Amino acid sequence: MSETFPCNACGGPNEPAAGVIRMACTYCGANLTIPENLRRKQQPAAQVKPKATGSTSSFIKEAPDLLNKVQPFAIKAWKTYAAWTWIRWLLPACLSMLAIGFFICVLIGAVPIVLRLLR
Repeated sequence: MSETFPCNACGGPNEPAAGVIRMACTYCGANLTIPENLRRKQQPAAQVKPKATGSTSSFIKEAPDLLNKVQPFAIKAWKTYAAWTWIRWLLPACLSMLAIGFFICVLIGAVPIVLRLLR
């Protein structure tokens, strides 16, 4: 287990990062300078060579079949999205028209009452 050092701001224990002199506190985010006796050199990264296999050529051969299998789902998803966007516009418009129509009907119904009061 590696050594830790306390944060100057919050006192939280911090494990020094490799290859750096300054780091942020893992608890409060304050900028910390790593003490010289705890500084570590960065380990060289291992290079992994990709394996040369023939699996990509089989994928290329299978791609048209996979696309044909997925196409109905993609078409259905697109149609569902198009319907949803249409309903998303239509529903508020219909509710607004219904509310406006209701108020117009109330006003038209109130006209005879107002005319009787004015006589």
